[in-house]
Amino acid sequence: MAAAAAAAEQMAEAVQSTSNLLQLMEQSSPAQDCFAKLPKNLLAKASLARNTGQVLHQLPSVISSLDAYMDNSLQSASQIKTVTQLLSNMEK
Repeated sequence: MAAAAAAAEQMAEAVQSTSNLLQLMEQSSPAQDCFAKLPKNLLAKASLARNTGQVLHQLPSVISSLDAYMDNSLQSASQIKTVTQLLSNMEK
C-alpha cells in the first residue's frame, strides 16, 4: 500500500520535473517549434499518475468484489433453473 503510494508520488514528481525541464528548454532552445508540438497539459499528467496509482491500489478489492458477485449470480442462476423446472412440472 505504501509502496504504491510512493511509486505514484515518484511518477508525479518525474512528470513535474519533466515539465519544468521542457519549459526551460522551450525558453532557451533554437528548436522551439519542436517543443511547441509537445503536450501543453503535461502538468495535468501528474495528477493522472496519482489517480492511476490509487486505482491500481483499489483494483484487487474491486476484482474480489466482482468475483463474489459473479459467484452469487451463478448460484442464483442454478436456483432459478430449479424453480423454473418445478413450475414447468406443475403446469403439466
